[in-house]
Amino acid sequence: MFVEVGKYGRIVLPKAIRDKYKVDEGSRLIVRERGGEIVLFPVRRYGRPTEALYESVRLEKPVDEPKRVAREHVKRKLVEEFS
Repeated sequence: MFVEVGKYGRIVLPKAIRDKYKVDEGSRLIVRERGGEIVLFPVRRYGRPTEALYESVRLEKPVDEPKRVAREHVKRKLVEEFS
């Protein structure tokens, strides 16, 4: 399979790939360089993100900004996973 890069660097992913990885309009992809290659990672989206994070963050004491703490935790996990 191959794709052509269009105006503004846009590409169209083949339908078989979009279907396999559930990439729809509005989906997000992480773009990385690895060993001279461009790699795309689909980002999972949850209808109820707070449920997806339930019990994934262990805190020793309560925090004033739980959303900020959760976002930082997810960001760290993504960096670890894709580095």
